[in-house]
Amino acid sequence: MAKVSFPAQVRTVTGKQVRQLRRDGLVPGIVYGPVVEGTVPVMVDRRDFMKFYHAHGHSTLFDLKWDGGVESVFIREVQVDPVRRNPLHIDFFAPNLRRVIRAMVPLVLHNPSGTSRAIFTELRTDVEIEALPARMPAQLDVDVSGLENVGDAIHVRDLTLPAGVELVTDGDEIIAQMAPAALSEDDTDEAATEDQAVASAESVESTEESAE
Repeated sequence: MAKVSFPAQVRTVTGKQVRQLRRDGLVPGIVYGPVVEGTVPVMVDRRDFMKFYHAHGHSTLFDLKWDGGVESVFIREVQVDPVRRNPLHIDFFAPNLRRVIRAMVPLVLHNPSGTSRAIFTELRTDVEIEALPARMPAQLDVDVSGLENVGDAIHVRDLTLPAGVELVTDGDEIIAQMAPAALSEDDTDEAATEDQAVASAESVESTEESAE
């Protein structure tokens, strides 16, 4: 699969002046890492970046391109305004492509289901893995259609990993399972009636045995 790319611009504005950049719809950021000398200040279009970020997340390696430079990077951190939820600053990490790195990768669960007696419960949304940067998957897909009965579960060790990818998260951890459904009031009354019927039948049998 071809590597994706995203455009940036070299940023000369720093300090308090970056507020004007944000008003103009731009987000300041830096490019850093073991293959970068110092840091490279950049800026990106806010709307385009948010679309890209929502589509690719933290664990997609892509080419960040600007006039006079390009680096293969991950989105390491996005600082967000707590009220407006707009991005304030972005850290782009440029790894050594020949060295294995660790990263948290999201799990995408497919085909969940449930019944009146069992509820599908998701317990993990991501796992930590090791891989060369170019082999780092953007996500791991998990088919959970086989979970049907109470107690059925999928563990981290059940994941199908791409070639060159190793798990760091404990394989015994549960990704998803079927938990008992809470009984409704009608179900509770029905269960109580059944218990009473069983108890009455056992009492009759005990009385008949005593009479004999």
